[in-house]
Amino acid sequence: MNVPTIKTLAYLSSFACVSAMAYSGYDYLENDRGVTHFDAERAGTVLNGVRPPKAPVPAALDYKSDIEAAVVLFDWTGKPPPPPEVVNAAEEVDAPAPVVPVEDVLEVIMVAAESRNPGDSFCSLRFVDSAISPREQLFTVGAPLPAPNEHISVLNILPDGVEFSFEDEQRPSEVVALTLRSQAGDLIKRLGPGDKLVRRTLVGSGSTKVADASTPLLTERRNGQYYIGSDDAKQFADSYQQILSSDVKTKTRYVDGKRSGVELTEVREGSIAARHGAQSGDVVISINGNPVNSQQEAIAFAKNNSERYTVWEVEVLRLGRVETIIYHSSND
Repeated sequence: MNVPTIKTLAYLSSFACVSAMAYSGYDYLENDRGVTHFDAERAGTVLNGVRPPKAPVPAALDYKSDIEAAVVLFDWTGKPPPPPEVVNAAEEVDAPAPVVPVEDVLEVIMVAAESRNPGDSFCSLRFVDSAISPREQLFTVGAPLPAPNEHISVLNILPDGVEFSFEDEQRPSEVVALTLRSQAGDLIKRLGPGDKLVRRTLVGSGSTKVADASTPLLTERRNGQYYIGSDDAKQFADSYQQILSSDVKTKTRYVDGKRSGVELTEVREGSIAARHGAQSGDVVISINGNPVNSQQEAIAFAKNNSERYTVWEVEVLRLGRVETIIYHSSND
C-alpha cells in the first residue's frame, strides 16, 4: 500500500467521524431537547421523607463531674467518681465553738500600768455575764479569767487598755480599750471616818488585805515581790539585833580565800526573816548592786540608804543559782 492510498483512507475516516458527530448534535437538537430526565415528583418524595435534625439543646457543665475532673484533677479517664463516704453520725466531730471577741465578754474599767516593772501592773475588769460573781475583779499579768472564759489570760496591761492571750496559739491576741466612765462617782469613792479600805484580791497574786487606821499592815507578796508593811518595818527597825541573833545565824562566805557574800547558816521556821523569803543556805551577794561580805556591811548599807531607796534588790545565791529578791519598803 502506497502513501497516496493511506492518505485517502485517513481523509475518509476523518470525514466519517465528523459526519457522525454532526448527526448526533442534530439528533439531540431535534429529538431530546424537550425530554426531561429529572423526576421532580420522585425527588420531592425522597427529600420530604428525610427527618429534620433536632435543634441543639444548651447544657450547663457540672463543676464536680466535668470541670473539676478534667481541669483540676486532670482525670480524663471518663470513669464515674467514687460514691461519697458515709459518715456515721456518732463519729462526726463537733463543730468548733464560735469565736467571741473579748470586748463582748468584759470591759476594762481601770488600769495601773507600771512601765518599769510590768509585774506590778494590775487592772480591774467588769464582766458582761451577770452569773460571774463578783462581776468586777482585779487581775495581774498572766492571770486567767474565771469560768467559762478560763481559756483567756491577761497578757499585758497597757496605759489605755489590756491585751489578752488565748490557749489557742493560732488565735492572735486582742486588746480591749479602757472604758471611760462619765460620772466621777464611778471612779472615786470618798471614805468616811468609820469606813474601811479593802484591798481586793488580785487574781494571780494570791494577796488579800483588809485594813483601817487601827489595823497594822503586814508584808504582802505579789508577783514574787515583797511589799513590807508598816508593822513589819517597825519591827525590823526596833528589833533587828534580836532578829539577827535569835532568828538568823550567818557567817562570811569565802571563795578562793576571798570574802564573797554572807551565808545564812540557819533561819528559824516561822520567823519574820523566813516570812520574808530567807532560807537556810542562802548567800546574800549584793544589795542594790552593792556587794556585801559581812552581816555588818549589810546592816550599815540598809541604814545609810533608808531614805534613798524604796525598792531593794537583793541578789542571793540559792542552790547554785543567783536569784534576785525584790522588797518594796513602802506598801502603796
